[in-house]
Order: sequence, then C-alpha cells, then structure tokens
Amino acid sequence: MSLIRTRPEEKGADIPLRIYSNPICPYAQRARLIAAFKGVKHEIINVHLKEKPQWYLDDINPYGLVPTIEHNGHLIRESLVTFEYIDEVFGDSHSWPTDPYKKAQAKLLLSDFGDRFTPNYYKYYRNAQDENTPKLLQKYFKSVEELIAQNGGPFIFGKNVSAIDLLIWPWFERLPALFTHAPELKTLYSVDSVPLLIKWDAAMRETDAVKSTITPAERMTAFLANALSNGGKHDYSLLNIDGLKIYTKETE
Repeated sequence: MSLIRTRPEEKGADIPLRIYSNPICPYAQRARLIAAFKGVKHEIINVHLKEKPQWYLDDINPYGLVPTIEHNGHLIRESLVTFEYIDEVFGDSHSWPTDPYKKAQAKLLLSDFGDRFTPNYYKYYRNAQDENTPKLLQKYFKSVEELIAQNGGPFIFGKNVSAIDLLIWPWFERLPALFTHAPELKTLYSVDSVPLLIKWDAAMRETDAVKSTITPAERMTAFLANALSNGGKHDYSLLNIDGLKIYTKETE
C-alpha cells in the first residue's frame, strides 16, 4: 500500500464513472458493488478517512465522507443515493424487484437494516454491546432468512441478485472479522440457526461483483482489532493491500 500526497488527475473522458471510496468503508462498497454488478467501466480513488486530503474536502465532498461519485461533471454523495444513481443511469434494467410488493418488502428490509441492524452491529466496534444487542442482530438474520425461504433462494428474492442483496452485503462480508471479537455471534449466524442465510452468504461470495470489491478478511480482522485496542482510532496502514493507493493529506 502507498499513501499518495498529491491530487489525482482529472477523470479521463474514456472512463464514465469515478468512485471516491475506501476499502474499509462498507457504505462506499455499495457504490463499487452496483458498478461492478452492472459492468460499468469505472475508476476508484481511495481516500484516507482520517487524514483527509484538503482537495477532497474543498472540491469533492465537504463532509469528507465516502462514497462520492463523479459522472458527466456531476458530484453525487451518500451511499444510497449513489447506488440508485448508478443503477438508474447505467444498463437497460434496474436491480430492484419489478413486482411492487417484493420491491416494498426489499425497501422495508433496507429500512430495518438502517434502523435496527447497523446501530447494534456498530456497538461491537465500540465495546458498547449489551445483552439485547445479539438478540436484535439475530432478529434481523431471521427476517432475511424468512424472505429467502419465501422466494426460493439462493438470493433474497430468488435466483438472481437484486439491490437489497448488494446493499446489505458489505456488513455481512465483515462479520467474520467481528466474530473474532464477539465469538458468541457466530452461533447466531450459523447453519444451525439460519441455514438459508449461510447459503446466501456463500452464493454472494461467488458473484463477480463481490469478488471484485472484497477486502481480504485478514485485513479487516487486523483493522478491527487495532481499532478496538486503540479507543476506536483507525490505522489504515494495516490494510497493506498490494497495489492499493490511498490519497491522504498533502503534507505530513
């Protein structure tokens, strides 16, 4: 991995989409997943999330967050907004279910994910979990399991990957790292507890979109362990992925 202290060149005209991202961030992975899923030619500019480049704050995203996408001279931020923009602009079909009821189910599952799953998921990153935390995560696991069962699997709405699979996947990808810190969760996310969800996990890992965006599990585990032992401070040097470039502050 190398830290880059200069501004990247302007996006080339031959590349329709630029994604400002970071391999650790699950929200940014949403944009990379939908771009890969739809076969969109794109380039990725990785931004250091602690030592943020001034050019990024000044000209790309004043909040310093990822993802931000650049297309046709427009800058668009926020993970759900960028996901849906890429989904609508590129390709002949959209990734949401076409059936109105199934689309409503998918939207509700996404709403519950944001309201109930992620707040409890991140409690483990802060050592703030309590006795109800694993129960609430298990409840969400079961709700996904039920939808897979209703639609025949292996994905949430049947044989094909849809938007909801991609939108929740980044956090499930990171569960093995979380298990090293909270092994009690592994029994809740197991073949005995949610067999169809475990098959979904395996099926997702075989998709081209996931294969092209995944961060090595050992890097995620090292990153989480370091953050937990340092009061939540992130050490991006632990990524150490061959060939990875991360744009950071212009000066030391």
